[in-house]
Amino acid sequence: MIDRWMLRFAQVFVLCSCLDIPILSAADLNAYLVVRWEGSALEEPNLEALDAIHKKYPDAPMIHLINPTYFQDNALTTTNLEKIKKRIGPSDEVGLYLVPSANLLKAAGVIAIHKPTFWGYSDELCTTDCGLQISPTVYSRTEVAKLFVTANRFLKEAGFNAPKTYAVHGWMAPAGLAEIAEGLDFTSDLTAIDVSLVKEQIREYPLANWLKSSPAPLSKGALKAYVQGGGIMEFNSDSEVLKRFDQFFAKDHERQALFVMSLSQENAYMTRSRLEHAIDGMKAKAAAGGDNLVFSTMNDGKNGRPLASKAGINTKL
Repeated sequence: MIDRWMLRFAQVFVLCSCLDIPILSAADLNAYLVVRWEGSALEEPNLEALDAIHKKYPDAPMIHLINPTYFQDNALTTTNLEKIKKRIGPSDEVGLYLVPSANLLKAAGVIAIHKPTFWGYSDELCTTDCGLQISPTVYSRTEVAKLFVTANRFLKEAGFNAPKTYAVHGWMAPAGLAEIAEGLDFTSDLTAIDVSLVKEQIREYPLANWLKSSPAPLSKGALKAYVQGGGIMEFNSDSEVLKRFDQFFAKDHERQALFVMSLSQENAYMTRSRLEHAIDGMKAKAAAGGDNLVFSTMNDGKNGRPLASKAGINTKL
């Protein structure tokens, strides 16, 4: 006996063929998962949260954007490097995260600027992690070039091969950086975000006005600049991400726009739950529409991989 569903499918197929109506195939909905290693201490709850995300979603490779000042602390360099490499999956990509951290400034021969910060116009108050509240845009083109070249060298010396993707702390790229990055063979700039992702949350702070007046991201030759349009997990709830998911894939976009979900390693323990709810919801929505949710990297995980590393993902949860 012929299954009724199969019979109905055959009838629809014949009807579409007779009327010359195209049968729509499943679409690939491309999403990206970015982890920002900003330079603060590596705490086990956050690292374990990344392990758990990797284990739950083996089909979701991550783009790890790393502040290489983790590898400039003489007492912790080896430990930090081992901890980070353990969190890099076989299909993950590693890129550069530019932060004007104190030890990077010192190594690059750049004098630190302590104000304004993202949150006010007084000096940055810090005893550790100095520089995390300062936008790299406060530095001159020459100083930014020194910082970027030095950071790139540190990342390579730590064993991360030929990084091709980068982002700048604070979602604003300093003037002239695109030329420097292209000259160092970078091909993807993930600095910029859709400002509406954080507009309400930061409206009382200087960062809000800076982002509002920030120029559009600049592509340069082989270097392509993109705008993140998915969610910043420290600022956006899973329901907000899912709402944006519906809106994003309901229309065509400029090639600059990517559906990126970004989270800070330093807050992974706190944001893991909302990220997982968002991914589960995205998978369900894609399946309901007959589409495929595909997580990608910028370079198919072929660049930035750690060299000669035997460290794998920690799956002991």
